[in-house]
Amino acid sequence: MVRAAKWTTVLALSALAVFLLITSSAMAQPRPMSQDVFTPLTKGYDLMRAGKYEAAEAEFKTALSKDRYNPFALNNLAAIKTQEGKLKEAMAYLTDAQTHAKDYLDKYQEVCFTEGLCTGVKPLKVMGNESTIAKVVAENTAKLKAKMAASPSPAVPSTPPPMEKVTPEKKGK
Repeated sequence: MVRAAKWTTVLALSALAVFLLITSSAMAQPRPMSQDVFTPLTKGYDLMRAGKYEAAEAEFKTALSKDRYNPFALNNLAAIKTQEGKLKEAMAYLTDAQTHAKDYLDKYQEVCFTEGLCTGVKPLKVMGNESTIAKVVAENTAKLKAKMAASPSPAVPSTPPPMEKVTPEKKGK
């Protein structure tokens, strides 16, 4: 009886281990981005390409509301901020994009250029073996760092020297 209980326990634990192994590998498989993220990304890309940056920004932010670290949206927002001259904001977007870009295996279809940054973010519903957006984000980060280094920092207002107090005796002279 004890022997049967031990074998039942071993068998149950083995079945559980096999189940966990199968489900964990299935969950680790990359999946194409969902339609509610894909659609605003492609719309935003088309708007950005047409020079409608404000409308494009809204579309990319819609995509981010569904997928907070989507590197396609973050990369495009960085390009828009660079266009606006907001280089620190652009770098913040690219920093976020770099954090998770390697996990996104979606390929992209088109590349356009905005202020020297490559915005290869019109995604396809096709998965690759490695991240293509990670390379774009890395290149854009390097280009933006170079641009920031070459751009002079805004002038810091100087403090005027203190004014001399004029005593009543000096006023009349």
